[in-house]
Amino acid sequence: MAGIDNILARIEQDSAAKCAEILANARAEAGEILAAATARAARENEAALAEARRKAEACVASAGPRAAQDEKRALLQMKNEVLGQAAASALARLRALPEAEYFGVLARLAAACAQEGPGEMRLSQRDLDRLPAGFAAALGDIAIAPQAADIPDGFVLVYGDVEQNCTFGALVSVRMDDIKDALHAHIFA
Repeated sequence: MAGIDNILARIEQDSAAKCAEILANARAEAGEILAAATARAARENEAALAEARRKAEACVASAGPRAAQDEKRALLQMKNEVLGQAAASALARLRALPEAEYFGVLARLAAACAQEGPGEMRLSQRDLDRLPAGFAAALGDIAIAPQAADIPDGFVLVYGDVEQNCTFGALVSVRMDDIKDALHAHIFA
């Protein structure tokens, strides 16, 4: 019995180590994508900010006190446009990944978001139609739902009555506050 206990303990340790590695890789990849989107947004923001300042200076010369208000409005508008472009760019990059990379991201994301016990992954019809061989096996206790979810990409994890939205749009939306804070610090530094 001690041998079986040792084997089971070793399997549990190996499984925990692999889960931690997958989670670290998924977080690192998400961090890289966020860093690239933030850097691009910062570059685009600098160009947009220069244009907004040029326009604002012209307004100051012709409109006096009202120009300061217009400058703030233009900066806010440019900031929102750049944020929208950065989010769209990040989503486009994720959606355009080759199939192997796309499903690799989904598997790592599922591992990072998984909860205790068996769960169900709901994919879009497009993703169900192109599932690579062995993908379901990589999900552990998460089964793939046979019916499609009405989502554009990513997946929804279901554990009983609890649904976790892991679509790319939802994930970018969650990170948008962080991106806004970083751009705000850059614009008004």
